Amino acid sequence: MDQLDSPLSWEHLATALRDELQEKGGLVRLLTQQTEVLSRRDWAENLRLEELIKNQVAAVVRCRQTRETVFAQAAQNFALPEKALSQEVVTRFPEYVHPLLEALFWEVERLSGRLDDRLRQNHTLKERFLAAAVP
Repeated sequence: MDQLDSPLSWEHLATALRDELQEKGGLVRLLTQQTEVLSRRDWAENLRLEELIKNQVAAVVRCRQTRETVFAQAAQNFALPEKALSQEVVTRFPEYVHPLLEALFWEVERLSGRLDDRLRQNHTLKERFLAAAVP
């Protein structure tokens, strides 16, 4: 078995994707809490959550960067362009891991869209409630 077929290669990518999902899930949870806090106009709790959200965003960014690095290394190992599509890289790994990697990539994309929506929603809520609070 050569290095490209070794379980370690695809496991690194799967681990990076799982870590990113976990951190993004944590951010969604915090943003959901913030929505509830904003609707109650609990400014003190919102300030506390803002700090937690800031730290969680940093964790998400670190995980995304790690995943991108592992992905780029895998693409390079397979002599693919740096900007290869996930499907191009996945198909180079052993066939038995394709469903797992495809599902992880799909879930990362789905959760990223959900996060973008939630971030926009909370930003709008904060603007609205802050504007209402100004005399």
